[in-house]
Amino acid sequence: MPTYNYPMVYIESLASFKTSLLISDKIFCRVYDSEGSITNRCRKGGIYNLVVKQDVVYGDPRVDLAVYEAAPAGTPRFALSHGAFRNNVRGLYFDNPDLDNPWAVDKWEEEEVMLLWGLTTTSQRAVPKQFPVTVFDNLEYCELLILFNGGYAVIKEGRDAPDDTSRKKIAQLHDALTMLTGR
Repeated sequence: MPTYNYPMVYIESLASFKTSLLISDKIFCRVYDSEGSITNRCRKGGIYNLVVKQDVVYGDPRVDLAVYEAAPAGTPRFALSHGAFRNNVRGLYFDNPDLDNPWAVDKWEEEEVMLLWGLTTTSQRAVPKQFPVTVFDNLEYCELLILFNGGYAVIKEGRDAPDDTSRKKIAQLHDALTMLTGR
């Protein structure tokens, strides 16, 4: 299975990135300190060495990320950016008896919503079916793209985050995969 090594990667907020990965149960991320021990400490605006391994475990695609603290001195060669998809075709996937969509939402979930003055209420939100995490390398707008349910991670050369055009392409790829896989 493919393994990708990226030395000297700038990650603006590693804690935020790790939180976004919880959207998918197909991605595992471990952070190691300079001595090689697993740590929960995340430096803001840190430079890390990143190893991305794509694998299949019990028939399910899986991605393992190992994030190693890099020496504090040095210029980053790559930047890792991540984001979430808010407006995409999954917004259309509501349970409709007239449409036999294999990719329709398979359940509704109640979530608590905070109102003014500490009041709370509940609202229902659609929970879309997950599609497997997918890794692409050497796309025209990035070195590596990891797509997962509801979000993406991009590795680019230099310190730049994806521009609007790149983000649109990523969203289109995500939506196309969602339709193809039916998840």
